[in-house]
Amino acid sequence: MATADEYAAWIVNNSAKRGTPEFDTVAQAYQLAKSDENTAVTQQQVAPPPQQPGIGDKLVGAGETALTLATGATGGALGMVGGVVKGLTEQILSGEFGTPQAAKEVERSAMRGSQALTYQPRTQAGQEQVQAVGEFLGAVVPPVLPMIGAPGAILQSVRSAAPVARATAQRGAAAAQQAATATGQAIARPVQAATTAVRETFGMETPTPAAGARASGVAAATPQALQRVTTAEGLRVPVTLTKGAAEREPGQLAFEKEQMKGEFGAPLRNRAEENNLQILQNFDAAIDATGAQAAFAGPTAIGSSVVNSLGSGYQAAKNKTNVAYTTAKKSPESQAAVDINTVVTIGRGDQEITDSLIGYINGKITGVPSSAVPDTARKLLTKMDLAEIDDSGNLIAKPATVGKLEEFRKELSGTAKFDDAVGLRQETILKKLIDAQTEPVSGPLYKEARALRTEQARKFENRAIVARLIKNRKGMQDPQVAVDQVFQRSILGGSPEEITFLKRVLLTSGKDGQQAFKELQAATVQHIRDQSTSGVGTDSSGRPLVSPAKLNQIVSQLDKNGRLDVIFGKQEAARMRDLNEVVKYVTTVPPGTLINSSGTAGTLLAAITEAGLTGVATGLPLPVYAGIKQIAKMRKEGRTKAKIIDALNALPAQP
Repeated sequence: MATADEYAAWIVNNSAKRGTPEFDTVAQAYQLAKSDENTAVTQQQVAPPPQQPGIGDKLVGAGETALTLATGATGGALGMVGGVVKGLTEQILSGEFGTPQAAKEVERSAMRGSQALTYQPRTQAGQEQVQAVGEFLGAVVPPVLPMIGAPGAILQSVRSAAPVARATAQRGAAAAQQAATATGQAIARPVQAATTAVRETFGMETPTPAAGARASGVAAATPQALQRVTTAEGLRVPVTLTKGAAEREPGQLAFEKEQMKGEFGAPLRNRAEENNLQILQNFDAAIDATGAQAAFAGPTAIGSSVVNSLGSGYQAAKNKTNVAYTTAKKSPESQAAVDINTVVTIGRGDQEITDSLIGYINGKITGVPSSAVPDTARKLLTKMDLAEIDDSGNLIAKPATVGKLEEFRKELSGTAKFDDAVGLRQETILKKLIDAQTEPVSGPLYKEARALRTEQARKFENRAIVARLIKNRKGMQDPQVAVDQVFQRSILGGSPEEITFLKRVLLTSGKDGQQAFKELQAATVQHIRDQSTSGVGTDSSGRPLVSPAKLNQIVSQLDKNGRLDVIFGKQEAARMRDLNEVVKYVTTVPPGTLINSSGTAGTLLAAITEAGLTGVATGLPLPVYAGIKQIAKMRKEGRTKAKIIDALNALPAQP
């Protein structure tokens, strides 16, 4: 404290600086300062000494402290919530929401609301004890607890209700600390439960990063996700995956599927329809890539293309063979003598046969179904004067020439039906016996004609998949296979070996044959498309929806025994498999993905809220809960929209 002399000097100097001196001399200033000093000393001497609070005062103070704590946890919490809602509303309407100044104004509003509904202690003991409790709570209550809630309200309420100086509060600090400790233990569990309930109800997130961990907003894409995106983008018409489709993570997929049905799911719904369109466009692109011309004209046009091509090739082969045989028949080679009793050897191993043409036929039983071809050969030999029948019914060979035996061979061809395995084998054996007997004496012209005939039979007569498409029913003009059934019988009903054979015949039958096989490829793609979209569902534009189950079924059926590779080739077959996999990415979810299809959880929560039970669970009155929920809803909707936008990007953005 300054002395009277120091005070007098200060008065004179300060008056001079202001330019309005109040005292003429230092003596006058000194007299005034000395007078004030004497008055202060006298008042201090006559003032009664400070009284220590008695037991009654302490009891009253403890009661006021308890009342302050109780009203702070209830009315203070309510007032704080109301203040927050009021402050937020004012700042939103003013357009300042989001600024640091707005945050301070919201905090001030919350404090004013809390003070208005918190009891203020009136006695000195009560004020001292409340201040001590406030200091203790400020030290023990973690700063991470939310401002809106019982702990925050108590802390702010006792702070505002304790205007007494710190030095005065020290007298009752020990007792108040004990009371506060007991109070804190009593409310710890309900406060923790209420805080958890509020956070869960309002969708608040409490980040808990690991020690030393650095938060990152960009997650690294997994190798599987990168592979799926690469596969989808490698199709003829790229398919744009969502984050869930790329990662196949159950939680992300569940979010996308549920949000797709909600208020903000329009982008996800549009992406789903876009994916369906892209898949349909891939089918169309695959058809175009085949170069087919009758793909959309129907099965009859496709069948006619195949049958006409095979028919033309067959006729051309026969004409070429006939010309060669005619040329050889007119040459001296045809007069070379042949002994059909000559024993020859054909085949190898278990299939080896050593016999003559006459001997082999005589060794077969006549008049039974299995000997239909040998019986026909017997008749032809006698008719062409190459043999005669003795009294025992056996053939007796007559003189023969290369020309006559070749004519016999020609007549024998086609005797067996294409579906008669035994007859076909007998016909083949007889032809090989003829060839083995004539080969040593035949000239080059007959060898060429025989080679052409063999090729003709190999391509068009010996395999059912081709023969039944170019031949009519026996004794009728109707084809063995109707043209509108060609694709069904040859591709869907054929084995990989049969399809391979048909493919080779068509591709070696000129441009018409090559085009016919392109039609079969396009028909296969169209069949896959039709099967996978055979349901009744359509998108908003009326386009059929691709069923992943049906697509996988038809692709697997064609692929299980190699037909997919035979029909399309390895590269195109791989594209079809990729398309099948991509459809699974965008339309299916892995096991364990929990999707709420009925909305039961949301309905139940709404019912609980309307009944007021949510307020009980969180410790907040229903009107306050409703106000906070509306604000929380706005925040949650914003997060949901952002997450939906993020879901539309299959891979995370690069930092």
